[in-house]
Amino acid sequence: MSELESLIDSLDYVQFHFTTLFGDLKAVEFPAEIWCDMAEGTGVDGSSLGFLSTEQSDMRIVPDLSTYEVIPWDEGVARLICDTAMNDGSPHALGTRTMLKKVIADAEKQGFEYRTRPELEWYFVKDDHTPADQGGYMDTLPFDSYSFLRRAIVDDIRAMGVSVKTIHHENGPGQQEYEFTVGDALSNADGVQTARMVTKTDSLMEGIVSTFMPKPFPDLAGSGLHIHQYLTRGGENMFADPEKGVSELLVHFVGGIMEHVDAMTAILNPTTNSYKRLVPGHEAPVYKSWGVANRTALIRVPGYERKARIEYRAADASTNIYLASALLLAAGLDGVKRRIEPNPPTTENVEKMTEKRRKELGITQLPGALGEALDHLEGSGFVRDVLGGDLVETWLEHKRREYREYLDAERLGESEARQWELKRYLERV
Repeated sequence: MSELESLIDSLDYVQFHFTTLFGDLKAVEFPAEIWCDMAEGTGVDGSSLGFLSTEQSDMRIVPDLSTYEVIPWDEGVARLICDTAMNDGSPHALGTRTMLKKVIADAEKQGFEYRTRPELEWYFVKDDHTPADQGGYMDTLPFDSYSFLRRAIVDDIRAMGVSVKTIHHENGPGQQEYEFTVGDALSNADGVQTARMVTKTDSLMEGIVSTFMPKPFPDLAGSGLHIHQYLTRGGENMFADPEKGVSELLVHFVGGIMEHVDAMTAILNPTTNSYKRLVPGHEAPVYKSWGVANRTALIRVPGYERKARIEYRAADASTNIYLASALLLAAGLDGVKRRIEPNPPTTENVEKMTEKRRKELGITQLPGALGEALDHLEGSGFVRDVLGGDLVETWLEHKRREYREYLDAERLGESEARQWELKRYLERV
């Protein structure tokens, strides 16, 4: 009996976790005693998951045995994260975890290791859709009144194999943040999905809603998913230069992201509510810029560490983290391959620049609405090459329908549009 079989033999149930095209975490549960019948995966109905047609809906989920973890609040149950596959075992065209693995493998063929460090922001929300506390940035008790819940969440996240660096109260009342430690991009993408599940579950047990919705409150800070990125070769930081601080490779990596970011935004910011966050005044980037220690820039090179890395600041947790990570890596590598030069770096406040100054620096604006971002995605040969035409077409079909539904609500008034977003995103994102 293998070590894994021995562990499973002590359980009551096993859950197979997998992520849909649009980033939702799903699960299939079965008694541990039938593990031998389930070890190679099981079939699921893709049409009921909302992204495959009924006549082509059969797909399989195949467990990654390295992802075994016990569920902290139910020690008789363990989970395994799965990839999605065709019935014959080949990768599914809409399998997003497999997509990230493919792009990582492409990077490894070029001698690169891709590591990330995500930061997630979210709100504790009461039943009446108001923030659960009145704390502010890095407040302590008594203002940080749900610190006990945040710490319990992080304890459970860590128990499930996710390594956490810092936790604290964020800017908005009721707003929280945890920051992962640096790890390989696939493990940290799995960690994001695990962390979101744990956060929502532990909060529910305390009678609180946790939402990763990008902009749940119009007048308060939005919640982002900042993705710090590291590129190494044989353990050596390829973004660092002993003399200049940042390497030419880092500059070209940034250039690749800038080249493709308009189309990528449709996936990195995939909800109508995403664009309520990407507005001036709340440290969410609006313009395509980059610079050292500049929190108004789309891509920040942190200035307080001597470890060159880049932080992509526009994404939010409504994204599919596997697709987001895959696209950022693929775009950066395209920039390295083609030696793409980005616009000049700046330490100025990009939001307060005059239009003339932004024009001098070649700084333009990110897409301002989901519909605009989808138009860019539709015309992007690059994203089709990376993710596949089937995935892009399915994404466009579903997201254009979502956008039309929002516009129908918006025509009825601002209040109706807000209620539409709250109903669709508050608890689901």
